[in-house]
Amino acid sequence: MEVELANILRSHGLKVTPQRLSILRILYKGGHFSGEQIYNELKKSEPSISLSTVYNTLNSLTEAGILNAFEINGITWYEIKRDLHINVYCQDTNQIIDITNIDLKFLYEELEKMGIYTKTLNIVAIAECSKLLRENQIGTS
Repeated sequence: MEVELANILRSHGLKVTPQRLSILRILYKGGHFSGEQIYNELKKSEPSISLSTVYNTLNSLTEAGILNAFEINGITWYEIKRDLHINVYCQDTNQIIDITNIDLKFLYEELEKMGIYTKTLNIVAIAECSKLLRENQIGTS
């Protein structure tokens, strides 16, 4: 996995650093993480890492297009960038789930028709979804 993560960094024009590899290792598992969560996880194995280093690294990974970042209720959440999907924040369960079974590529096409060339697109829905989760219609991440 280290080689794959290092190649991802290089392919996006970034140097391979221990901090970048450590953060990518956490995010590569999948799911959504706040900077604080990543910092607390990293402190277990790298006690000397600072919160500012974590946020600076997250910002550079996001600017390079490796991570996706979005804000909900004043907290920035990070995830590995992948195909366009909807991040749904479930207010009633305090979870973030991914909706991937809706084809959203038409949004890029419609924006391009208007002369807007999108670099990144985040769609965040705030919803109540305990019924769907209870019925196992949507998986959490």
